[in-house]
Amino acid sequence: MRQYSKVLAVIEPRREQQAALDRALELAKYNPRAEITALRLVYDFSYDIHILNRMSEQSTREDVLNTNRKQLEASLKPIIERTPVRITPKVVFTRDIGEGILAEAEHGGYDLIIKGANHHKVLDSILFTPIDWYILRNANVPVIIAKEHEWVEGGNIVVAVDFSFSGHRNANLVLLREAQELSKITRGTIHLVNSAPVVLPTVMLEVPNYAPEVYAQSIVKEHERRLHEFAAAHGIPKENCHIKEGMPDEVIPDVCNRLKASAVFIGSAGRSGAMAALIGNTCEEVVDYIDADLIVLNNKTMKQQAGAKEAEKPGK
Repeated sequence: MRQYSKVLAVIEPRREQQAALDRALELAKYNPRAEITALRLVYDFSYDIHILNRMSEQSTREDVLNTNRKQLEASLKPIIERTPVRITPKVVFTRDIGEGILAEAEHGGYDLIIKGANHHKVLDSILFTPIDWYILRNANVPVIIAKEHEWVEGGNIVVAVDFSFSGHRNANLVLLREAQELSKITRGTIHLVNSAPVVLPTVMLEVPNYAPEVYAQSIVKEHERRLHEFAAAHGIPKENCHIKEGMPDEVIPDVCNRLKASAVFIGSAGRSGAMAALIGNTCEEVVDYIDADLIVLNNKTMKQQAGAKEAEKPGK
């Protein structure tokens, strides 16, 4: 994680503790140049009001905007007074919360979005896309889904790596580089976690003297070999490598909770529509089951981060 200088923290209405702002302030401790925008989004009701004329409609919008701005400034005042970090309150009308956050992030030139975690209900993942899931899939910058806990210096930082096909190797590297930056400023310890899903081919069940447990062991051993090779290439000790048989949404939360991780880096495939509802993304499946911040880079973000790293090389 680079020392992000322009951070967008989403302020949640009717929440006493603002996890996104708390995390932004934690990051700002390590970067004196950091600027935080505390964004509060207000539903734009103007198109829903048909009985008002244009003049009354504009007046009502301004009243609502001013009321929300005053409330936000009042809630931020004690924090602004006790911190040297520059915090700018901002209130924006939007017809869609997820799109409003992404529009502000893009137009404002921010390089990090932080949003507090929502507690999803079971049907949320089946019937519709929650706001934070929409952000994870479509953001052009890294996203932190912040939990309500304090970051401890020297905590464990988990990177979820995937070796299912060669294209993931670059993604693994981008995630690790971001995690290494965070570990430098927080003196954290990096752990790598990889799951080994064992899907038994149906045809193999009919093979005489076939031993499913031997097949499963071979799959786990291959994942272990790839994980240790990757770790050795980047200076991660073997004892910080965790490989388990199972699906990612089972293995990652188990390892994270056992390590009491403070942050988890994970990539998002960025699926949308019916495919997302049926298959889901690993980051979306684990967010409710870990007591740690989820730091997500989707495909678009990874390409940008990889391009930025390439541009930084000498001679470029």
